[in-house]
Amino acid sequence: EPFGAVDPVVREHLQTEFLRLQSTLHKTVLFVTHDIEEAVRLGDRIAVYGAGRVEQFDTPATVLGAPATPYVAEFVGADRGLKRLSVTPIETGDLEQPPVVRLDDDAARAAARLDEEGAAWAVVLDADGALHGWVSAAGLKATDLKAAGSGTATAATGREVRDHARRMEAWLPLGAPLKQAFSTMLQHDAGWIAVLEEERFLGVLTPAALHAALRRSTAADAGRLARDEVVVESVPSA
Repeated sequence: EPFGAVDPVVREHLQTEFLRLQSTLHKTVLFVTHDIEEAVRLGDRIAVYGAGRVEQFDTPATVLGAPATPYVAEFVGADRGLKRLSVTPIETGDLEQPPVVRLDDDAARAAARLDEEGAAWAVVLDADGALHGWVSAAGLKATDLKAAGSGTATAATGREVRDHARRMEAWLPLGAPLKQAFSTMLQHDAGWIAVLEEERFLGVLTPAALHAALRRSTAADAGRLARDEVVVESVPSA
């Protein structure tokens, strides 16, 4: 256990350096550890030994999502679902499509459209489809009422969405692990995060979508299927 006798901060640095070297050297390394989280982070394949034999040899995601034996299930722990978040990437099929407005859209018309759609907010994109931020329907409406109350009826229709857009802090690239997505939601107290491919906006990931993505991933590994082949059933809301 090469990293077993160091403090957590140094261990984190050593693991990161190990991964960097591995990506450069492309050498097969047999790494022994009793720490399942370390094994999940560092290994492409995990061999779980118990009772004098290999209980399971598979990818980290499969070991966590579909333990082959009761011994493996006990070894990876009851919180294996949380651990699995770190090895499950965000995919395009996990994303939801919210209302979208453009920077140069008329603010009053944008507010009216969001009102018709029953949407409380919208993502703001530039002309190239890159993420600029977000805007609330309430903020656009408040601006319209203020302008109308001042007797400048034409001012509301002349303003653009760019004047009311807010900066988007909660975003991640496509392929980032679900654990990072969950952490970002908590860090920014966000009900959703934007997902990008380079600068292009792809959609948003909500807590419900994150949960569904984890369930699909687990079911896919258990049934040896692709994630997009798995249908996730949900309990209907009252």
